[in-house]
Amino acid sequence: MSNYGTTSHHDEERHLLNGGVQVEVDTFYARTFRHVTHHRKRYFALWLLAAVAAISTVLGLYYYEKGQKENPPTSPAPGEGEFISGLFNSMGKKDHICESDRSYPIAILLSIFFGYVGIDRFYLGYIISSLLKLITAGGFGIWYIIDIILIVIGALPDHNGCALVAP
Repeated sequence: MSNYGTTSHHDEERHLLNGGVQVEVDTFYARTFRHVTHHRKRYFALWLLAAVAAISTVLGLYYYEKGQKENPPTSPAPGEGEFISGLFNSMGKKDHICESDRSYPIAILLSIFFGYVGIDRFYLGYIISSLLKLITAGGFGIWYIIDIILIVIGALPDHNGCALVAP
């Protein structure tokens, strides 16, 4: 009789008061957990697609660069004049005096996966701009995308001005 008048944590009559409907406590964590577990295959497929795209981009650029080094073009393509070659020289495609000790594929991977916090700039030796990129979350996403493009086309050298090395 010591339990007379007390309520337990599990109320057997609560479902009767709600018309027979089971009521669950709905927190943000519970809703998120249900959503993620319900769509886990889609999230995994999306993550896998992003990983495959990043890896194929890096490998494709690596083998393209390797092919350009082994078989350099002997003559310019028809229609390429001084203007086109001047554009390529201004985009970083010129003959560099030095080669960096930093790796081109690693710089691309760091820029894709951790560029929004400036890890790619830390890797290339740009300390001040990497701290700014860290503070602004990749320049609110714009600087992040621009750095990916600059590293992919080879227009962003290391802090000494040397070209990144494709192993």
